[in-house]
Amino acid sequence: MMHNRKISSKTGFDLAFFTLLLVIGILLGWNINFINRSGPGPIYADKAAYYVYLPATFIYGWDVNKFPKGIDEKTKGFTLHYPDNKLIIKTTYGVALMVSPFFLVTHAIAVKQNLQPDGFSDIYEKMTVFPAVFYLILGMFFLKKFLDNYFRKQIPYLVVILIVAGTNLYYYGFRDGLMSHVYSFFLFSLYLFLLKKFLSGDKNSFTVFLLVSITLSLAVLIRPTNILLLIWAFCLDVRSREDIRERFRLFFRFRYIAAFLLIFFIIYLPQLLYWKYLSGNFFYYSYPGESFSAWKDPQIIPLWFAPLNGLFLYSPLVFCFIAGIIYMIVKKIPNGIFIGCFFLLISYLFASWHIWFFGGSMGSRPFTEYYSLLAFPFAVFIEKTGKIKNRFIRSMVVLFIFFSSFYSLKLVYHYDWNTSSVWSWDDYLKRLDFAGLYVWPGETYTYKNDFENYECAKTIPCEENVHSGSKAGFVDGGMIFTEKFYQPLKLILKKPVRKVSLQFWINPGSNPETGAIYVCSIENWKGEVHDYHFVKADHFIKKPNVWSKVDTTFTIPEWVPAGDMVSSYLWNFKGRKQRIYIDDIVMKFK
Repeated sequence: MMHNRKISSKTGFDLAFFTLLLVIGILLGWNINFINRSGPGPIYADKAAYYVYLPATFIYGWDVNKFPKGIDEKTKGFTLHYPDNKLIIKTTYGVALMVSPFFLVTHAIAVKQNLQPDGFSDIYEKMTVFPAVFYLILGMFFLKKFLDNYFRKQIPYLVVILIVAGTNLYYYGFRDGLMSHVYSFFLFSLYLFLLKKFLSGDKNSFTVFLLVSITLSLAVLIRPTNILLLIWAFCLDVRSREDIRERFRLFFRFRYIAAFLLIFFIIYLPQLLYWKYLSGNFFYYSYPGESFSAWKDPQIIPLWFAPLNGLFLYSPLVFCFIAGIIYMIVKKIPNGIFIGCFFLLISYLFASWHIWFFGGSMGSRPFTEYYSLLAFPFAVFIEKTGKIKNRFIRSMVVLFIFFSSFYSLKLVYHYDWNTSSVWSWDDYLKRLDFAGLYVWPGETYTYKNDFENYECAKTIPCEENVHSGSKAGFVDGGMIFTEKFYQPLKLILKKPVRKVSLQFWINPGSNPETGAIYVCSIENWKGEVHDYHFVKADHFIKKPNVWSKVDTTFTIPEWVPAGDMVSSYLWNFKGRKQRIYIDDIVMKFK
């Protein structure tokens, strides 16, 4: 009886604790989205793609002519194709399914109160805060319940709070709440909780298995690569080969396989019907031109450490997760090898994606949902930290944990779209300066453009001829200018700019006489040129189809106003149709 009272008391505390977190989370989400937000609104780009299934289904009946005119251009996440009356969406409907209860309540209120019930007005934008925060807190709740099976009661609470505060999970839970990551995090956490319950021999094991199947199917619907969660079912808590064989015998029973396949089919059926409506086929790859094309040359080091969204650089708390994995492997703690190998597997997978930095991303976002599994070694790390006898070392570890959280939160609240090159350290330091984490001296500044980050470019770089990496810029008869470096002089350094050193690599293609010039001009806000420099590329080109290095220096006169703009670019001056390639631009300002 005493035991039951303890369970009841613990459950009551959990409910009160996570309800309080939910209230705080809604306030934080509201603040970051509608009081202190900069940039586009919450229904934009990929978020609009995930979301548009809802107004299409419940308001417009999939008739694109009924949508607000130009809404696809405004939100930039889907296409209204009027000639055949088709709504083109590249994402699946999983996020929309999970958001649907909140959407339906919001739409009912909008209709009743006549608050522009079009699915995209202000009331719908404000709605987006609630499902994201709700599923984030619910994910924390189930993750805590999973960790309760292994750690004393204080540690799971600490872990779930730190894993949100110290990683980009905070950003995707409170700011970009229509992205898929927070919903996957919830499903991953629920999956771990249910899987542990099932593997522990719960008396309602088949019912629990059905819930596991539903959770897994929803996760795969949201992001097909989430099928990797199947590995967890066969590896969690195994200690020997016999355990693995027993796990296979457990799952590979006709009743279980049939139930899983039926659930998976039912959940995926609306998606199959949409693909049939869109393409004429039930199975359709909705990401044309996007793939894991770098699987032979995965960009793992940049994925982890590059200023362009590197995992450890934007969420240094992950170092503690890795330390926990290493400790578990060394001490032969169950799940250590499994989690370590799984971390390497997903790193390889993400590094193989054709855009391994995943575009506009607060850190390396594809890892976000996997923090649910990485919470296990982090909890081991926290537990062992508390047992360190040397007070100085223990204090340093604790200080690193809390500084990492502070650091990550500062980056979240000073987020800016990352248009830098892969290894642009000066741009990274300027971001830290903007966030108040570092005082950037501003004595020199080095701009780099290796064309790997398509967000640097107004046109998509080419891949057929590159100097380094996988992409290069180009000019030809149709595209006579490369994208411009265009910044005010006064924002480049903290003192007047007097010298610009320029270096880049150029490939003329089959004809070494290109006529191309690289321009560096100083202009006022009206576009009037105050100073002008250029270098002829042909002076440096040695052979056709060979990369040649261009290296030169420009001096900026003292009389040039600090408010002028620096504009630099490669210009196909003679407009020749041949394609001229440029790569690895480096401009150093002094």
